[in-house]
Amino acid sequence: MSLSKSIAKSVTIDVSADANNSSGISTDGMLLSGIIFPGTMTGSALTVDFSLDGSTWYDVVETDGTEVSYTITAGDAVRVDPSGWAFASSGFVRVTSGSTEAADRKITLIFRAA
Repeated sequence: MSLSKSIAKSVTIDVSADANNSSGISTDGMLLSGIIFPGTMTGSALTVDFSLDGSTWYDVVETDGTEVSYTITAGDAVRVDPSGWAFASSGFVRVTSGSTEAADRKITLIFRAA
């Protein structure tokens, strides 16, 4: 169920079998605030890429240069601190699983108003 777009939205993205990148989706001016993983995730870590145009992708890194990474526990929801995503409220995001998925995986991204 998607929440009111004026307050928040949820988007289900797909990481295809034998791949590790999802398709990119527009943030619609909102901030990433959570990720829900299916109980069948193969990867144990997830990183996020950012794009201004939906075609040129950049790794999201911390100020010390380390890639932003989230530990995956299959079937869980992970809180994402949206304050670190203020730069990404206008653009596109996609996720990358730490390993190639054995089958199609549906991952839900939760966004909130900026």
